[in-house]
Amino acid sequence: MERKNSGAEAVNSGGYNFGTFGGVYTPALLTILGLVMYMRTNFVLGSAGFVNTLIILGVGASISLATTLSIAAIATNTEVRGGGAYYLISRVLGPSFGTSIGLTLFVSQSLAIPFNILGASESLVTQWPELRPYFPLLNLSLGGILAFFVWKGADWAIRVQYVIMAVLGISVMVFLLGPIGNFSLENFVSNLGPAEGVVSMIPLFAIFFPAVTGIMAGVNMSGDLKEPHRSIPRGTLAALGTAVALYFVQIFIAAGSFPREEMIRTPYQILTSNALWGLWFMVLAGVQAATLSTALGWMLGAPRVLQSLG
Repeated sequence: MERKNSGAEAVNSGGYNFGTFGGVYTPALLTILGLVMYMRTNFVLGSAGFVNTLIILGVGASISLATTLSIAAIATNTEVRGGGAYYLISRVLGPSFGTSIGLTLFVSQSLAIPFNILGASESLVTQWPELRPYFPLLNLSLGGILAFFVWKGADWAIRVQYVIMAVLGISVMVFLLGPIGNFSLENFVSNLGPAEGVVSMIPLFAIFFPAVTGIMAGVNMSGDLKEPHRSIPRGTLAALGTAVALYFVQIFIAAGSFPREEMIRTPYQILTSNALWGLWFMVLAGVQAATLSTALGWMLGAPRVLQSLG
């Protein structure tokens, strides 16, 4: 028994010993608040309408909440080491299930990295169309910068995420407070139902669902946490709750402030044109912060899953 405890202490001493805020809450929240918030939410709202968008948000958040509660139950009842969700699953369901799910988890998180880098580049070429010929170079440059910080170590990446969180917080206030002056009950009522011709909500749910699926970014840091059995449940639940509240506020304000046609046709540009005090560049900075922080979170987490799997 003593040998087992000393081994666990050795594993913990080799990590970074992050706390709940830096190790779980920050990466999880920044991964949830990604590309969809800036470039897809208004499109979903304009197409589905306010009521159906709330249903989509509620169903997506319920799925993530059920996953979070399952993770919390496991993390508080067993020893937690590196590997995040793969480690927890493999210890509960066995190595066969754990290996198959771990491989799928690694692939999905790896594919999420270019998805968000492409979103960051898309916002740049949307703002400055003359950059479109350099679109591939932009993607490679942004990916290289993120890879550099990950190569320097998780402590460097976490410090960068603190800066990103500050930029993202200012940006969210800018694009949420800007349109409030245009809010009207008449516009809100007109956006309650779906747009003409929209029959199925399933494609719109598929577009929006990635907005609430970043909870694993904090769980993936399990091997670098000081108290994973405490930090994982608290940090993940707090991040999910914060993100859902922000999405609800965004949907409510947009439904009463923006015309349906503009939300469908120019979902991102409508945020920059209605930014608080004309600070459109802070909206652009927020897109970069949201997408690149999400990519950075998966860059930190995916290799740790593969390492533990190996």
